[in-house]
Amino acid sequence: MMERKDCADAEKHALSPEDEELPVTNNKDTKNNNRRAKDVDSGYAWVIALSVTIQLFFMFYTMNTFPVLFVEMHDYFKVGRSQIAWIGSIQTAMVFLTGPFSNVVTQKLGVKVTMCIGAIIATIGQCASFFATDPYYLYISYGVITGIGSGLSHLPAVYSLGLYFEKRRYFVTAMVFAGGATAVMIASPLTQYLVETIGWRGSLLINAGLCLQIMVAAALQRPKHLTGKKVKVNFRDIFAIHLLKDVKLSLYTINTFLWSQGLMIVLILTVDYAVSTGISRDDAALLMTTMGISTVMVRVVIAFVGNIPRASWWMFNFSSLMHGSCGALLLACHNLIFYHSVIAAFGISYGIKIAILASLTMEMFGLHNFLAVYSFQMFASGLGGLVGTPLAGWAYDVSGSYVPGFLVSAGIVYLSVVLFSIVMYLEFKQQNAEVINDTAEESIGPVVQECLS
Repeated sequence: MMERKDCADAEKHALSPEDEELPVTNNKDTKNNNRRAKDVDSGYAWVIALSVTIQLFFMFYTMNTFPVLFVEMHDYFKVGRSQIAWIGSIQTAMVFLTGPFSNVVTQKLGVKVTMCIGAIIATIGQCASFFATDPYYLYISYGVITGIGSGLSHLPAVYSLGLYFEKRRYFVTAMVFAGGATAVMIASPLTQYLVETIGWRGSLLINAGLCLQIMVAAALQRPKHLTGKKVKVNFRDIFAIHLLKDVKLSLYTINTFLWSQGLMIVLILTVDYAVSTGISRDDAALLMTTMGISTVMVRVVIAFVGNIPRASWWMFNFSSLMHGSCGALLLACHNLIFYHSVIAAFGISYGIKIAILASLTMEMFGLHNFLAVYSFQMFASGLGGLVGTPLAGWAYDVSGSYVPGFLVSAGIVYLSVVLFSIVMYLEFKQQNAEVINDTAEESIGPVVQECLS
């Protein structure tokens, strides 16, 4: 089991590429260093928060246009639902599967440059999708290229929050993700409007322009110099290979793989499922707006309760239980009001999950290991999304019903609840042991000092 004190020591000596750029050689450098040290939890830290909000907004918008595009592309290409489902699944998967690669690029090039590269790649992917003649072309352009670009911009953005916020980390992370989630509220109805006016190809060009706005978020980033001492970052530090032996990390990563399957099935297929039960496309698209509203609201709440000891842990596991149940509940009644109620509950669970994941990872494994461990979670989430949604689409093509796919996804998510309960037990046990050790050291210290004197 990884020792928390070792993580803390490692954090003190670890630097990002931005930290390594300028050694302190004169008084001017020292003044700049002190000024930027004051930016933690204040000052320019709030500009960084704005930068991350912008990145999340445009990434979430692009990803959440697909439920509407799914219906249009299915009608246009006249192929099975599983083939269309692969398009969105590949994009979502690549956003997260890119995590380890984004980790390495961020370590080498820094936050700003990596975000810029990601924005350009995502824009190219959306522009290229305009010329698609079959779903297989979109697998590459919309799925792989756009997904890689979004993934490259996402990890360094979230990492920058950890560099600039300590005491307010939970609050700011939740508020930033709440701001980004406002894109979910408008993505589906706006995309439906664009599809009706300029077609699905035209809506992809709009997406391309929005992806390019991530460059604005990158421009707001700046190097953060925590110390003048240069530290060499080696291969072991970048990939945190030593953490792979940690049982807690392994269970945490498997848990992420499992819950992401159920989450992506509901997120991507709900609109098509509602249309298949007789709901109009305009009304079905508004389901995603309901989800977006509930997602934003719960993330604001999390901003104020996230710092309560262990509250985030229980909320995180409860969110898995909730969104697993929502997938099954959608099958219970074919009624628009009922669908809005279920999808609102799903939005709450989705909001909790996404808002807490980064902060929880940081709390568990430390800022020094965050890039590597969070990239593990991104990879596992991407793999889960890549597997889950196409399988549910395939089950529909075979059986003519979404029932098998939705029920299996619910069972898989329930299994993730069990695994994370074990992770909670291991973490709380470790925390209690550290409290006991610290108490013992405080009580023994004065006695030892008196004996030595």
